[in-house]
Amino acid sequence: MAEPVTSGRAAPTGRRSLVLYVLVGGLSYVVDAGLLVLVTGPLGGPVWLGTTVGFWTSVVVNFLLNRAVFSQGDASSVSHGVRYGVLLGVNYLVTLLIVHVGTTWGLPPVVPKTVAVALTTCWNFVLYRVWVFR
Repeated sequence: MAEPVTSGRAAPTGRRSLVLYVLVGGLSYVVDAGLLVLVTGPLGGPVWLGTTVGFWTSVVVNFLLNRAVFSQGDASSVSHGVRYGVLLGVNYLVTLLIVHVGTTWGLPPVVPKTVAVALTTCWNFVLYRVWVFR
């Protein structure tokens, strides 16, 4: 029986995938936190708006680059997008909660934002490999 035709492309394994994940995540964080600081600082916007603009803008960067890193075979961008969207919804709610709590404690918004990014980064790496980009 013939094997299914695929792109022949396998996701990177081990250290290489972790390094690429960290690089993509670092760029996403710069976009996210940078927009948070810009919107809430010089532009004078509310924290919820800065958090939202930064988060959703970085999502586009993160999805496209991580899909390029972790995608295997011919899985559709729709199936990847749906799973990414579910994880994203959870990450977004966790981020809003942490930023809200941190700022009510008097912290600058970028501090709890960094905590939220660190937390979601841990579970995202595993979930990207085993579920989102499968």
